[in-house]
Amino acid sequence: MKKGLLLIAFVCLTASVAFSQGISVGLRGGLTLTSGNTTFPANASQGRPIEFKNESDGLGAGFTVGGVARINFAGLFLQGELNYAQFKLKQKNNQAYTVTAPATTTNNIKSESTLNAFNIPILVGTKLGPLRAYIGPSFLFVTSAEQKTTGDVTSKVGGVTVNTTTVDNTQDLLTSDAGDLEVKPLIIAVEAGVGISLPMGLEADLRYAVPAITGVYKNSDVKGFLGILSLSVGYRLVKLGL
Repeated sequence: MKKGLLLIAFVCLTASVAFSQGISVGLRGGLTLTSGNTTFPANASQGRPIEFKNESDGLGAGFTVGGVARINFAGLFLQGELNYAQFKLKQKNNQAYTVTAPATTTNNIKSESTLNAFNIPILVGTKLGPLRAYIGPSFLFVTSAEQKTTGDVTSKVGGVTVNTTTVDNTQDLLTSDAGDLEVKPLIIAVEAGVGISLPMGLEADLRYAVPAITGVYKNSDVKGFLGILSLSVGYRLVKLGL
C-alpha cells in the first residue's frame, strides 16, 4: 500500500514539475538549402590522376518535415525533434590539368547529390519574449544517398581537341562501389538557429547546420565544407504550463 502511494505521489510530483516548467509539442516543416565545396584526393583507379576540387554550383533545395517537443526550465529550454529531411548539394568541376605533356585534359562536369535522412536534433536554447535562440547536435540517420553527374571531359594535344567523353551517370553513395564518395550512414552535425513564436500557435525558425562532428564521407582524406540553411514553420499542437 505504501509503495503504491509512493508511486502515485512520484507520478503526481513528476507531472506537476513538468507542468510548471512548461511543455509544448508541435509539427514543423520547411525548406533546406545546401551548399558546399569538396576536394577529393588523387586516385587514378577512380579516374582522378590529380586532386579534384569541386566548387559550389548554387543552392540545392530540399525539404524537412517532422515533430518537435520543447521543455522549459530555469529560463532555458530543451528541444528534441524527429524530422525526415532531404538535402541536395550542387557542385561543378571546371578543372584543366596536364598529366603527360603536351596533352591536357579539361573537366566540364556538374553533379547533384541527394541525401535523405531521419534527422534528430537535440537543442538547448533560451527565450527572450517571443524570440528563441538555440544550439546543439543533430543526428542524421541516412536512408538513401546518390549523386547524378553530367557533363564532358575534353582531351587536347597542342590546343587541338583529340577526344571528348560524355559523362552521364548516377551513383549510389551508400555502398563501397562509390569509392571516395561513399557517405557515412550516421552523420552528426552542429546546428544553431533562431525562432519566433507567432499568434495562433504558429512558429517560424531559421537555422544553420554544419556536419562538423563526423564529416560526411567515410574517407577522411576528402576535405571541404558543407552548410545547410533551413527555413521552417511550425504549429503548436499541445501547450502545457506555458
